[in-house]
Amino acid sequence: MLQFRQIQAFHTIMDTGTVTQAAKRLGISQPGVSNLISSLEHELGFALFTRLSGRLHPTPEALRLMGSTETVIASFEHLSRKAKAIRTQDAGTLDVSALPELSMAFLPDQIQQFVHDKADIKISFQTRSSSMTQELVSGHLTEIGIAEAPIGHDNLAGEVFSYECFCVIPNDHPLAHKPIITPEDLDGEPLVTLGAGHMTYHRLQEAFAANNCVWNNQYQTRLFHTALKFVQNGLGIGLVDPFTITSQNMGNLVAKKFEPTVSFDLAIIWATDKPISIVGQSFIVRLKTQMQSAKQQFSDLQIL
Repeated sequence: MLQFRQIQAFHTIMDTGTVTQAAKRLGISQPGVSNLISSLEHELGFALFTRLSGRLHPTPEALRLMGSTETVIASFEHLSRKAKAIRTQDAGTLDVSALPELSMAFLPDQIQQFVHDKADIKISFQTRSSSMTQELVSGHLTEIGIAEAPIGHDNLAGEVFSYECFCVIPNDHPLAHKPIITPEDLDGEPLVTLGAGHMTYHRLQEAFAANNCVWNNQYQTRLFHTALKFVQNGLGIGLVDPFTITSQNMGNLVAKKFEPTVSFDLAIIWATDKPISIVGQSFIVRLKTQMQSAKQQFSDLQIL
């Protein structure tokens, strides 16, 4: 059976004209090159070179064969370059789906920083609800997801991060001067929250109940972004995640620490029953670091 190294030795001799130069280019000994040619001639069943006046001359059969080896060598070099690009993460596809809160700014920024020095990374990025993101990753329709916890599929694994939500108030509201907002401060106040099925709705409601405060949940939305706009329009006071706060124009609003803490739990997720690409693995490592770093950055925000 023909071996690529035999073909490479033959092609290099034809290109350089001597065994000595071929050996230098290939980084092997002259006897090594000669052995490769001898074994190739044995496989082919005909001679490739003859010696005349002390010089190596290709046979007519070698000249006919040379055209075909050009294609083989070019294909192999292309394959080698492609493999190197994949290994060094210069080529591949980054396939991500995420909930809206991180799709506004955080993830586009992370993707831009990840691919800025990579020559041939293709991006597939979808903004979907958390439940749909988990479905897409579980069904192998996207490789990496960022969704609200908990993780709801047996074939998914991930890492969960919790973020403190902040109370968003119009800057002309009587509470706007307070550094920390409590359920007592919001007793009976019109509230803007996410829907009753959302984790922050239940956690905020429990905080009101624990402090015997009136729960006036007048407005419900599906997105923190919409809740922020409702508060900007003067409809009430809302509790909003830090990703939305830092990615949107706050305009006439101030964000205040809320006690007791109401957390927003997010998970980076991937399927356990399908291998993750090298590019995907690398992005997950980066994403874990950046999401952990974001927790510290949010805690240091001068928004009180």
